[in-house]
Amino acid sequence: MKIKGLHARLTIVFILAATSILLISSLIVMLEVHHHFKMFQIDAPEFRAITPLTIHFERAVIGSILWTSLGVFVLVCVLSYIVANRLSRPLIQMRMAAEKMAKGDLDVRVNNQGNDELNELGQSLNELAALLKNQEAVRKNMTSDIAHELRTPLATLKSHLEAIEDGIFEATPDRMHSFREEIERLILLVQDLEQLTTFEAPDFILEKKQEELDLVILQSISTLKQSFDQKGVDVKYSDSVRINLWLDKKRMVQLFINLLTNALKFTPSGGNVIITSQKEPDTVFITIKDTGIGIPEEDVKKVFERFYRSEKSRNRQFGGSGIGLTIAKQLVEAHGGTIWITSVLGEGTTVYIRLPLNK
Repeated sequence: MKIKGLHARLTIVFILAATSILLISSLIVMLEVHHHFKMFQIDAPEFRAITPLTIHFERAVIGSILWTSLGVFVLVCVLSYIVANRLSRPLIQMRMAAEKMAKGDLDVRVNNQGNDELNELGQSLNELAALLKNQEAVRKNMTSDIAHELRTPLATLKSHLEAIEDGIFEATPDRMHSFREEIERLILLVQDLEQLTTFEAPDFILEKKQEELDLVILQSISTLKQSFDQKGVDVKYSDSVRINLWLDKKRMVQLFINLLTNALKFTPSGGNVIITSQKEPDTVFITIKDTGIGIPEEDVKKVFERFYRSEKSRNRQFGGSGIGLTIAKQLVEAHGGTIWITSVLGEGTTVYIRLPLNK
């Protein structure tokens, strides 16, 4: 049977190791036998008459040792082949699986048996394949979403400009304003994508300092206060006690602006947005509650996905790039915290943030 690769190398290694041990042990036994026969002849001179018999007996013993060693050598070869095959088989399967993964087949899986390091390696390889498959799906979806987000405003601009060139439309101020809105949406999308790429980069580092949480939240509210007033939405902040946190102030202000902008966007005139913070033993608990239109129950778990919008038709009534909450999640997790959302359709949405006090 032809063997090659790892199986062959393991077989040869096992045979060489076992053969070396067998040769050394056989040589030692034969030398010991020969030594004891010599000692017997010296210590018992009366048996010199049967010296040919003792020599024959010595040769028979040594011959038996040699034949036994030969049999053991054959057995070692067979066992080495079997053991090497059992050891190399899962490694060869993993190598073949890795080669298929490299070629794009991310559905391949390794059959794991036992409870040893090889089994753990196989499980890790399967987890890697599942992770790569998920990342590939995310990449494809993100590419499709980006294409869709870019295609819509570009197609609108193109059609309107062609209509103006053909004399069908006039370049009125209203139409020029519409063009500017589409361009601003494209700029916003590119900026959000740049930010998301920055936050997801392995070398992204926060510049943390000891900051007062209430001042960070008040600064965020102040930035958007005019927008809240123009829409007629009341925004309030109430804190139970002054809280100091290790955080990146610039990024945290960006986080609250994203969340407050989102709340303002979906809260009708006359509504309100309330922010609260509460100190716990090891964490600080922050809520941002609005009286907006709410989110369907089946969509709540998806709001942090890239480009996700609860309105299935992707209408532009509320604008946005669909990346704001994704960025918010990245910023909270970069600070060692967690973020989640609850919502009741027609009543409003609440964003919950829990941040550690000592990170």
